[in-house]
Amino acid sequence: MLLIIPAIDLANGQALRCIRGVPGTEELYSQISEQPVELAQLWRRENAKCLHVTDVDSWKGQPSEVNDRMVVQMQKSVDVPVQYVTRRSKVDAYRLLLEQGVYRVALNVVVWTDPEGVRQLLQQYGPSRVIFGIRAHEGKIELGDGAGTVSDEDFIRRVESIGGKRLLYTEVDWEGNLTGEDLATIRRVAAIAPLRMTMAGGIASPQQLWSLQQDVPRNVDSVVIGRAMYENRFPCQGMWRDIEAQVEPIIHKRAHTISEQSSLTESDTPTPPTPATD
Repeated sequence: MLLIIPAIDLANGQALRCIRGVPGTEELYSQISEQPVELAQLWRRENAKCLHVTDVDSWKGQPSEVNDRMVVQMQKSVDVPVQYVTRRSKVDAYRLLLEQGVYRVALNVVVWTDPEGVRQLLQQYGPSRVIFGIRAHEGKIELGDGAGTVSDEDFIRRVESIGGKRLLYTEVDWEGNLTGEDLATIRRVAAIAPLRMTMAGGIASPQQLWSLQQDVPRNVDSVVIGRAMYENRFPCQGMWRDIEAQVEPIIHKRAHTISEQSSLTESDTPTPPTPATD
């Protein structure tokens, strides 16, 4: 059974996608998207076991302190792991996020530019909290200044050599287009090394998910889904949206100050999540 991980994309501290609710709730969901902590809590109330947050600004060369502060607050507000994908040139930037309480970070460029620093981070925090992210196109990864372009195979083998245990993989052509993930690509990258793998992007329907679930290699155990989740393309979501139309306005009114952006009371704040075995 593949674990479904809802995606939240952050730009300047706000979520880029807005959930489509039942008629009359558009303003509510728009307000929740402006308060990503509440959006994280919403996905958790819908039984998400993990949340996937992307610092979109960092992929444009502008890592955002606002997004960093927001993801820390998101992690504090839920009792499941939040995994944060952000493109940073220094290992210490990831160490700071982990120190501040973000459960899991996905490393990319530094795998190539500072493998020893990555190895030390892995030894300090473990392979459940330090994972690795690939955003590829036709088997190539653009790592930018100081690293250039490398093949996804070389990147995966580097991850394995420094002790990584989990890889997050997406193909640029999958992202947001609802055409499904290419099984041949999944099989190819899954066969490179015995890492646990999460595939991200492209899934549009439960039928695509069920088909993928039957055919993926055993080391592929989870998928990140964004657009399809926000567009309510899964059967259970109709029930959630009907209930939310009644209860979410009340929860939203109870939200803390804008700086906290949390609908949890002080006594409801969960303890940090127990580290997962990975």
